Amino acid sequence: MKPALRLLPATLLVASALVAAEDSTEAETVAGFSLSGNIALTTDYLYRGLSQTTGDPALQGGFDLTHDSGFYLGIWGSNVDFADSLELDYYAGYSAEINEDFSYDVGVLYYDYPSDPADPKGDFLEYYASANWKSLTLGFNYSDDFFAETGNALYYYGSYDIDLPKGFGLTLYLAKQDLDEATFGNDDSYTHYSLSLSKEVLGIELGLSWSDTDISKADCAGAGFSRNDCAPTVVFSIAKSM
Repeated sequence: MKPALRLLPATLLVASALVAAEDSTEAETVAGFSLSGNIALTTDYLYRGLSQTTGDPALQGGFDLTHDSGFYLGIWGSNVDFADSLELDYYAGYSAEINEDFSYDVGVLYYDYPSDPADPKGDFLEYYASANWKSLTLGFNYSDDFFAETGNALYYYGSYDIDLPKGFGLTLYLAKQDLDEATFGNDDSYTHYSLSLSKEVLGIELGLSWSDTDISKADCAGAGFSRNDCAPTVVFSIAKSM
């Protein structure tokens, strides 16, 4: 039986989630459209602070089609380690810059688990929006029918990017996941936070992050996860944009 909320992070992820996850380099523009791709290898796939691979590595990648108007669509995938073995995320949205300091992004994101077609309950849809002011980002994701048909869910977050010497970047991240029902012990919500260090070397993005939640190991196991899936985790990643 698939544990409820097993997939709770590139990403934003894919964007917002979105992803969790990878930057992409703009390719040649044709009729206002450009196609780009990305691939990454990470020592653990964390989704909103919770491991999706039980601490094992993940191979991830995706493609984005963008238009000069600001509209975009894309697909992103990763291996996972539960009843399904593959996650595919489809997304579409619109992003724009108001000025050099302020931008925003809105869209819709669909999580698909095609390796388990007989049980589509894991698939779900989210709406997302975020606003960026200089180095600060605030955003949220909302679903009215979350993973495993567990009802409404709201994820809201903030991040702050800091430029460091020698081309390093530091990202501070704080988020909260509100759920429609108690999932981790008596709690219907949990907090997620992380610190991430990044640097580009020869066109390859290297990342090192520390992530944790306020979920106890006992409550994590009680929700159907491994005891360490919600615990403090250090993740190393290597990514390439195309």
